[in-house]
Amino acid sequence: MTSQIGDTPLEARIREVYERGGVVAGTSAGASVMCETMLVKGPSRESYRIGDLQMAPGLGLVRGVIIDQHFAERGRMGRLLGAVAQNPRVLGIGIDEDTAIVLQGGHFRVIGSGAVYVADGAGITHSNIAEARTDEPLSLYDVRLHVLSAGDAFDLNRRAPLPARDLDSGAAQ
Repeated sequence: MTSQIGDTPLEARIREVYERGGVVAGTSAGASVMCETMLVKGPSRESYRIGDLQMAPGLGLVRGVIIDQHFAERGRMGRLLGAVAQNPRVLGIGIDEDTAIVLQGGHFRVIGSGAVYVADGAGITHSNIAEARTDEPLSLYDVRLHVLSAGDAFDLNRRAPLPARDLDSGAAQ
């Protein structure tokens, strides 16, 4: 997607709208492209196999995250964990169909009928991503996983979930 709109007047306009506080929305690949790095290709199977993912530059509007979509419906947990294993400083966010995150400032709120999964690799104590051969299963220890539903929120800076009552009371400021 970014290969088609990168360095075009359309990309410049999207950035301008976003930087002025306007709404920029995307669904499916349009959600993934919001990140600095986006998942472009990778099989949906339970166990991630080393070398399965293809990633590409995104628009970079949202920093520090990788977003995957159609998450539960296509069984993409292994794929998201593979992305986090390759980029442990970023948060992996999996969004179910009929579900969205509304990002504002340093937090997002979940809307819709499904769930949002946040995989945090900051505390990983072991991974075989660097030394394993292609097509071997991923080994990954101590990943934090949060599952959020409608009304829940997540503070990206603190890497922590926020129950709706905390967001409503201003605790996320």
